Amino acid sequence: MGLVHPFHPRSGEAFEFLERMNSWRGDVVLALDEQGRRCSFPVEWTDMAPVDAFVEEAGGTCPFRTGDLVRLVDLVTGLR
Repeated sequence: MGLVHPFHPRSGEAFEFLERMNSWRGDVVLALDEQGRRCSFPVEWTDMAPVDAFVEEAGGTCPFRTGDLVRLVDLVTGLR
């Protein structure tokens, strides 16, 4: 399993998959890092999440998912 969220400091590292589960914060993946430490990540930050149709059609030229961009607009609007 790998992290695909482009802004996460551990992006590009490989993790050993342990379990996918639903927690209080949503769908998460539990994994072991290279040192054997247990980690958890939102499933959207991993390669286990379904590929957004827009990102797939963009042929890798757009690293963002449509839903994430819509949420970003909402956050920025809320700051004004």
